[in-house]
Amino acid sequence: MDNYEKMLQRARSQVPADAFKRSGERFQVPKAQLMIQGNRSLWQNFHEIVGVVNRPGKEVLKYISGQLATAGTFEGSNAVFQGKFTSDAVDDVLAHYIEYYVICPVCGRPDTAEIKDENAYWLQCSACGARTSIRPV
Repeated sequence: MDNYEKMLQRARSQVPADAFKRSGERFQVPKAQLMIQGNRSLWQNFHEIVGVVNRPGKEVLKYISGQLATAGTFEGSNAVFQGKFTSDAVDDVLAHYIEYYVICPVCGRPDTAEIKDENAYWLQCSACGARTSIRPV
């Protein structure tokens, strides 16, 4: 039994101190607000969503425009796509991005950061300490 106590203490010492703190707020990403202008789609709340998911806007835009098979650029704090897209289509692609590149697959929390280590990309969770291999965007 003494060996179990030592192993338990060692395991607890390796878990980050803030792993079990709850902030009381849920991780909720706002719905995409798109406005169609001619043959372009303006994503009006892009900057707000990028702030919520805590990822670089360039990376999010690259992923979403790649999945929508169109060109995407910045215009101020908005993202602009060539073509007419619905909010539902963008929300679906954004949900896949968040599931793969933001949410920790071990604990399910969004407290992660992307880390590049030589030629490998990792999703490092600050809540549980897990490190998961991911494909680059």
